[in-house]
Amino acid sequence: MVNQQAGQANLKMISIVDILSALSDDKAFTIYNTIVLSDRQDYKTLIKHMGITQHQYYSRLLKITKAGLIRRENGKYVTTNLGNVVYKAILLVGTGLKYYWVLKSIELLQAPSAIDSKEAISKLVDSLIDDHDIKKILMGPLNASTS
Repeated sequence: MVNQQAGQANLKMISIVDILSALSDDKAFTIYNTIVLSDRQDYKTLIKHMGITQHQYYSRLLKITKAGLIRRENGKYVTTNLGNVVYKAILLVGTGLKYYWVLKSIELLQAPSAIDSKEAISKLVDSLIDDHDIKKILMGPLNASTS
């Protein structure tokens, strides 16, 4: 009966809120990034460097695991396929933050009283932003303010 319930618990659908909640504090985010980027996991050094207790470390690991981002394999934590997708999304957010002030400037120019031409905005985006993914987002169908 217990094994059946445990199996059913693993079938719970993970939500975006679960993922964001698991990574919402800087310590959990650091633990997740460490797992993603490092083959070597010296948790004692990480715990000491982060200034957290072993209990705090493991409770964050459990939350990240329950969110489906990591799993334990051969005695160490590794990212899941979902964890890899989430990490790629985090990198995209980081790239967006790199362009924060450029994005704010483009927003101002997209206001109804500013540049009306979608072509002019497109040229501006093309000249100010090097990242293809960010350009695609800004010029894609979700960006209704440039229509």
